[in-house]
Amino acid sequence: MDNSDNHMFSSAGRSTSRIINQKAIADIIYRRSGNVSKVLIANELKLSKPAVSANVADLIKVGLVEEIGEGEVSKNGGRKPIMLHFNHKYRYVGAFDISQKEPICAISDMSHKLLKLEKIHVDRDASPEEKRQAIAQTFKNMLDKLAIPASELGAIVISHPGIIDKDNNVRYVDARHSPWAGIGLRTYLKHEFNVSVVLENNVKLSAIGEMHENADLQDLIYISCGIGIGSGLIIKGKIYNGVNYAAGEIGSFLCSDGRRLEDIVAMDGLFSRIEQLYQKAGRKCEALNFKKVIELSNAGDKEVNCCIREIGYELGRAIYNASILLDIPNIIFGGDYLHLGDMLFDAMEETAAQSFLPFRPKIIRCGLREAAGIFGGFVIGREKIIAQLLDM
Repeated sequence: MDNSDNHMFSSAGRSTSRIINQKAIADIIYRRSGNVSKVLIANELKLSKPAVSANVADLIKVGLVEEIGEGEVSKNGGRKPIMLHFNHKYRYVGAFDISQKEPICAISDMSHKLLKLEKIHVDRDASPEEKRQAIAQTFKNMLDKLAIPASELGAIVISHPGIIDKDNNVRYVDARHSPWAGIGLRTYLKHEFNVSVVLENNVKLSAIGEMHENADLQDLIYISCGIGIGSGLIIKGKIYNGVNYAAGEIGSFLCSDGRRLEDIVAMDGLFSRIEQLYQKAGRKCEALNFKKVIELSNAGDKEVNCCIREIGYELGRAIYNASILLDIPNIIFGGDYLHLGDMLFDAMEETAAQSFLPFRPKIIRCGLREAAGIFGGFVIGREKIIAQLLDM
């Protein structure tokens, strides 16, 4: 079976409204699985009961929806309603995050339940072919351990650094951000697993993951800082891409000294700032890496903590400006810099609190941490499977 062409039936002869209705019905059953009936769906979507019954019958026929027994009789009496359940095991989603130091591979069912997650161990200097093979073999092994046949894989989503356009092509990526970019992974996985493979910006996927983790946050800015800095914008529950699909590239903000924001606040800028302060203090500076910076900060190193606070002030200004520009108060902060702890966050919050308006940004620490992009991939993967099924 060709998983990449797993449609319910040909769209010929099917109205656009029918496809839209089936998508809306599937979404309601997914959100309220086990606690929803056809009557409730008809009332919520303002559709006729025969229309809902016909569409639900289609969804049951292909296995996306199941009937699980009778519910309670309504206050008006009548027959007990048949309750509907979303089949979370209809297909499975593979998610890869290649924006990390070590790529992460994960598998979920259609409820976004994490079934297995592994890091992919391969030399960063290996050839593109060796990297592709290592990633694919790790994924195959995970499927085998879970006893999931490749035919039940519905979609793969790759969390990728850089600007990804509407055609799923990489328009721009800074090579230093990831040695895994540009290795032809999407085409390779599509051929290996005969399934749809979606490429999406890593920070946008993290924003989607956090939005679904926090259902009440339908408007948010997700900011990730570490090797680089970027953001994902969620407006009214939808990712905002912009004309060039570059919305959220705050690392390219132009600062007063002519440098980009990324050059000032990301890891290289942090290391440079520490080295300069060490020189002024007459201290010898050993080769720095992020782990060493965290150790020095935790040990109370005066110069290191001063630099972390200064970076926090810079980030606080960027957060404040982005929040005011878009009128979005909820800022979720993630990435490697989460490990800098209260020293960084106190400085960010202090700066962002200096608002000239009667409201100010609310900075929230990313709850999903390094897995945010993976969970965003699960969300996109489920949506891709349903869109293919309904031939949208």
